[in-house]
This record gives sequence, C-alpha cells and structure tokens, in this order.
Amino acid sequence: MANEPLVLVVDDEMGILRLITLELTAQGFRVITASTGEQALTIAETQRPDIVLLDIVMPEMNGYE
Repeated sequence: MANEPLVLVVDDEMGILRLITLELTAQGFRVITASTGEQALTIAETQRPDIVLLDIVMPEMNGYE
C-alpha cells in the first residue's frame, strides 16, 4: 500500500502521537512518528515523507529550528 501519502508526525507527547497516528491511519495515511526534532530530521532525510505534522513547542529543538 505504498500509494497512500506518508505523514511524519512530530510531537514530544506520546499520547498526542498515538491519537494522531490512529486518526490518520483510519483516514488511509501511512504514518511515521518522531518525538524529538533531531529524530524528525533523521527520519525526514531517510523516509522522505509527503508531509510533516510538527509540534512547534518542544524541548531542545523546537519546530521552528
């Protein structure tokens, strides 16, 4: 099922990641997650998501960085 858009969801709160992942998966998206900005950058480089859903208020590296 590689034709579905790939979404990278980035948030430091696990509950929010789970909720968004469940909803996006139910809507037919493929979802990968990251809980830090550094992890998100690595995943984005290797997985090349179609879109990134990004929390901008995170510790260490915020969404603007």
